[in-house]
Amino acid sequence: YRHIYHAGSFADVLKHAVLARIVAYLQKKERAFRVIDTHAGIGLYDLKSVEAQKTGEWKTGIDLVLKADFPAEVSALLQPYLSVVRALNGDGEITCYPGSPKLVRSLLRKQDRLSAIELHQRDGERLKRLFEGDFQTRVTALEIPNILCAELSVTGQQETKGLCGSGLIIVNPPYTLESELKVLLPALQDCLKQSSGASHRLFWVARESNAGRK
Repeated sequence: YRHIYHAGSFADVLKHAVLARIVAYLQKKERAFRVIDTHAGIGLYDLKSVEAQKTGEWKTGIDLVLKADFPAEVSALLQPYLSVVRALNGDGEITCYPGSPKLVRSLLRKQDRLSAIELHQRDGERLKRLFEGDFQTRVTALEIPNILCAELSVTGQQETKGLCGSGLIIVNPPYTLESELKVLLPALQDCLKQSSGASHRLFWVARESNAGRK
């Protein structure tokens, strides 16, 4: 799997917007934390590369978001994420896109840490130089409490042979994330939709257990 073909897609927008919100929440406390990225890719993607140009998925993802006129509340929630993208590209046309490790590294404080891991040998070397079936059913079967699911579809399932949507399973999310996603998901749906079949869902796969509490 080479993420360069999909860098900056609508799926990346959802994933990275949520990731940035979680980092922002964790930084409300002075205590340090570590982010472990198990599928780190190369960290930074050239959108002018042959691979990225072959699919052009960033044109229906991050490019639309950067050009959108969001309400103030939505803009504030997207600010940590988009500030990193804009810092890498300046005021001109977007030419590069941060993968998860680059995004996180740009947001971390001095006391925070990042561990970036990539199995693909060639991509792993590039990362070093720079510094999913029915997953929901499987997660439910694990009986882990407090799991939030966020889904975004840019088309209806019958309207495309390609990727029509993406989702995130978030275990033990910050208590603020659900309310933030209730604002973000509709705005991202309107911005990124490719047909009238676009939709979003936000729901709890499992709620926090009170077992063992007094």
